[in-house]
Amino acid sequence: MVDLKSTASDAVDFLEKAGLGRRIVQFRPKQDFFSQGTPADSIFYLQKGRAKLTVVSKSGKEATIALLSVGDFVGEESLASVGGVRMATATAITPCMALKIEWGRWSVSCTRNMHSLTYS
Repeated sequence: MVDLKSTASDAVDFLEKAGLGRRIVQFRPKQDFFSQGTPADSIFYLQKGRAKLTVVSKSGKEATIALLSVGDFVGEESLASVGGVRMATATAITPCMALKIEWGRWSVSCTRNMHSLTYS
């Protein structure tokens, strides 16, 4: 049997609090979380506010590809990117508070949570 209640509780604790490899950060409206083309060294969990994800084409045209709100992850698309480079720019629309999770800590947490699923 899968102990989903315990696993969900661990995940909520992890995403609500600062700790080893993660810290609470705040952004003003129009402030970037990160920019397209920069190294992808972290992921953000949006706790308060709204943000947008934009990309700029080679010809310089900007397009909004996602609107983000509380409970969304910001920067997770870089998990699949080649070379660990940001594929988009994330910008605060309203004042935002987010949990910034360093990549190393994120992978350790995901691995631990996957192993905590027990079957009988």
